[in-house]
Amino acid sequence: MSSTVHPTDIEQKSLIETLRTILRLSRGLVSIPLPYGNNPSEVISLALALLEVSYNPLLLSNDLWTRLTDETEKIAALSEFLSPVGAPFRRVVAVRGLTPKAPRNWEGVAGRFRESKLLMKVLQNWTRPIFYDMLVPMMAKGRTPTPSEGGATARRRQMSLKELLIQRDGWISLVGKMMDEGAPPEVSPLGPGYGGVTLQAAHVVPFSANGHSVLRTMLSRFVGQDMEGLLTGENINDPSNALLLDALSHTAFGLVKFSLECQSDRYFFKRFAPDRKVPTEVLRHHENEEIIFGQASLSVARPLPLLCNLHHAIARVLWASEAAENIAKALADEDELKDGHMEGDYWNRVSASYLQRELRAWPGLDELAIDGRDDTEALYTEKGS
Repeated sequence: MSSTVHPTDIEQKSLIETLRTILRLSRGLVSIPLPYGNNPSEVISLALALLEVSYNPLLLSNDLWTRLTDETEKIAALSEFLSPVGAPFRRVVAVRGLTPKAPRNWEGVAGRFRESKLLMKVLQNWTRPIFYDMLVPMMAKGRTPTPSEGGATARRRQMSLKELLIQRDGWISLVGKMMDEGAPPEVSPLGPGYGGVTLQAAHVVPFSANGHSVLRTMLSRFVGQDMEGLLTGENINDPSNALLLDALSHTAFGLVKFSLECQSDRYFFKRFAPDRKVPTEVLRHHENEEIIFGQASLSVARPLPLLCNLHHAIARVLWASEAAENIAKALADEDELKDGHMEGDYWNRVSASYLQRELRAWPGLDELAIDGRDDTEALYTEKGS
């Protein structure tokens, strides 16, 4: 039986392959930095990762294409070099109403794209809010409030959630295999080096999303559905948004060094960071190992697949674009800044990035007031030129 292929399906696949091909051929040849502290990431690498390994690449490709073609001037710029060099381009050119001036090969198209300051500016403006308002906050605010942060309210939230997770999964963390030091005598550690720590409730989507409306908006756009109700009020502290982890694994999870992918209601361990970058507890798990929640009780909600797969997709984007380690280094520099172990120009760069991130988290703050300047003329540099 032959399958039916709808014209819109062909158009969508053609569109995303067109954009991916241009970005693949541009990666490493042009630098458009996304500064954060002293550790810039790259626009081209991030845009490509978003179109290849994000939660919904087709959704993002349509959004990017809309921005590239929402003005006559941009369509004219695209028409200067887009040409029918293969099925994807033929489909996109025909459907989108572009009139290429001359046939070119893929390398020629990508080269002309890189030469267009207008289109490269669109690409920069598209990736910047994703980077600064979603990816950085997801890593920067990855910890649950601890008893020392926020007084009695934080203590109640942490302890209440932890108790529910123990009720669901038992006294031994499913990732890391560490036993909580408060476990009753009949609970035995799995072996030497496996017990006697204070386990913590680790949020899948960080607790800070509850008070960060911009982050919630960006996450909703990223997955293509409204996340507001899941990430506000009591829901942010629900067991469906939490794992039970030891402190080192909690930190590694917040820095997206590993994640859980949910497939057909089953959870699988995924690691991104190299061995030297993760704690021993995380190294105890092999890639694609199944993690089974609810072994102690099925009456407490298991992690929500949507939230796990959201965290997993963000981890994939961050590591595929090489931005994960850049952001982690900047966050480590912020800790040094707070401790007063930094000075000079480097201090200024780190402190400016830290202040900018805090300002972005303020509800209703105008993003343009933060970004400020129009740097079109100094937008990018061709490598090797």
